[in-house]
Amino acid sequence: MKRFLSLTLILLLSAVTMSAQEFIEHLTSNVAGQGTVTVNEDPRLDEIVNGNKKYIVPEREEKADIPGLQTGKKMKARGYRVQVYFGGSTRNDQTNALRAGTRVTTLFPELQTYTTFEAPNWRCRVGDFSTREEANDYLRKIKAAKLCPDAVVVKSEVIIYQ
Repeated sequence: MKRFLSLTLILLLSAVTMSAQEFIEHLTSNVAGQGTVTVNEDPRLDEIVNGNKKYIVPEREEKADIPGLQTGKKMKARGYRVQVYFGGSTRNDQTNALRAGTRVTTLFPELQTYTTFEAPNWRCRVGDFSTREEANDYLRKIKAAKLCPDAVVVKSEVIIYQ
């Protein structure tokens, strides 16, 4: 039993100390009578895994071709959103909330969608409006397009761009 535990410990330690580069070299080595493995990887991956370079997550790329899209420094503030779906706690309600958000952003791609579960209800809200008037303008547009007849404006914490 002690031999088994010792062997297991040695194998685990050797696996942990093997770097990603050694593993890739092991996979791609030519051994007679065996097939070959080709590994296509981003060169940055090797730098990240082996610690040669610190990886910084890039900022989300904004879609510059969408009219009305706001860019700049983001801040959280009290504001308004248009609630386009409010339902129960079932998987069907979750699907309906996601679909409502997709329907709205298809016609209004400049609006951000926020689908959340706040027990016991799924809800989908769209937009980040600093004033109730802005939110009401989009509410009228959404209702005119007959996307969500039960949509309402609600107070919410929103993201404002400066």
